[in-house]
Amino acid sequence: MFARALFRDPVKKIAIEEARLPPLAPSLVQVRTAFSYLSAGTELSLLQMSENPNMRGQVARARIGYSLSGVVEAVGEGVSHVKAGDRVACIGAGAYHAEVVQVGKNLVTPLPEDISLQEAAPSAMMCFALEGVRKAAIGFGENVLVLGAGMMGQIASQMLYRSGGNVFLMDANAERLKKAVDGVETLGADEGSWAQLREMTAPVGVEAAVFCLGGEQTELFQKVLGAMTVAPDGVPQGRAVFPGGATIRVSLASPSGNVQILSSAKAGPGYRDENYEGGADYPLGYVKWPVRRNVEVCLRAIARNQLDIASLITHTFPFEDALKGYEKLAARGTNALGVLLEYEV
Repeated sequence: MFARALFRDPVKKIAIEEARLPPLAPSLVQVRTAFSYLSAGTELSLLQMSENPNMRGQVARARIGYSLSGVVEAVGEGVSHVKAGDRVACIGAGAYHAEVVQVGKNLVTPLPEDISLQEAAPSAMMCFALEGVRKAAIGFGENVLVLGAGMMGQIASQMLYRSGGNVFLMDANAERLKKAVDGVETLGADEGSWAQLREMTAPVGVEAAVFCLGGEQTELFQKVLGAMTVAPDGVPQGRAVFPGGATIRVSLASPSGNVQILSSAKAGPGYRDENYEGGADYPLGYVKWPVRRNVEVCLRAIARNQLDIASLITHTFPFEDALKGYEKLAARGTNALGVLLEYEV
């Protein structure tokens, strides 16, 4: 069987070509894609590298994509939680931008009835945000600053607000800030906004910061330190969580006070673990939030109106127009957040 798939190409940036699907192996689920989610981080940065002649050698030809929704076509031996005809969300290995995919059973999650296929497509991004939120470990009523109002920042700010945080969402892109839910305070990224933040969080200051953006952010990190809670000894304290891939250069001990710097990678335990993806599980008493449970939690939150993903889906392009989708995400001052590719099902 052949199906069209999207490839990262070092010369053409992207290419859509026929790819052969192997016989369905045990513990895999074959899904016909309805919508796939375009990554504004990993995928877009790799495509932008292709535009730089000095970096093209670092961009290998490969399939891209890691989050989609669709309908089950067939299941391999040992798969019992979904069947042909079920609507599902798929993430991680195998969940490429392609008409038909084969994904490990623990990375395939059935959809509640009240959730659309569009809402389910960014499930991986929901999990990335959720892992960062968990590491922030906020208490009810704490002041939380979210840096970056892209898809991850929007989802994280909703989760933090629903968890009882006093949430501030900061970004220089005014169009994206308009998408924040009621109850989340929005701020620009100029000096006046930082003064406003300090005033709004006084006398406590910012107690946790979640960096939902990439790139070199050392200067931004220093500004966050200046807005955080100050201990009696005069040094800042709190938590800074990095689920967005930012790069910072820091001097530890006294210059950074008692601020905990926490990296948050992947969508949860089991993500990129071949044994887990193929059906092995972790003991619940030791691993509370494996990735499949993270997806289930996010989908349930949508069904209960605790998480609004529909309003964050701003653009949908036909699969054949994938490059236009990436260009929309990359445009300066873009109003794009959740950008999906749509397939014929």
